[in-house]
Amino acid sequence: MNRIETGSIVLLRFPFTDGAGFKRRPALILKDCEDGDILVCRITSKIYNSKYDIYLKDWLKYGLKLPSVARIHKMATLETDMIEVLMGQIDDDILSQIKVIYKTIIEE
Repeated sequence: MNRIETGSIVLLRFPFTDGAGFKRRPALILKDCEDGDILVCRITSKIYNSKYDIYLKDWLKYGLKLPSVARIHKMATLETDMIEVLMGQIDDDILSQIKVIYKTIIEE
């Protein structure tokens, strides 16, 4: 697998919030903790429009199959070995928007 970094889009086994199972889904890497864990947020093709969502207008360029939204407030810390495929990398302007949303979340 190529190197994962902040802004990478990956396909992984995203666990359900109740811990009983998982769904293969794309996720956005928010941070590689460099200890075997990654901080990710969920990417979904169900289009939401909250203040914590970023529409990924260049979804094809990022390796996604459908128009998608990154749900920045739907975060999880997962093991790096849950990653199955490195799909793509978001642009710097989208990454900047995500950082603003993330900062808003932790400061509210």
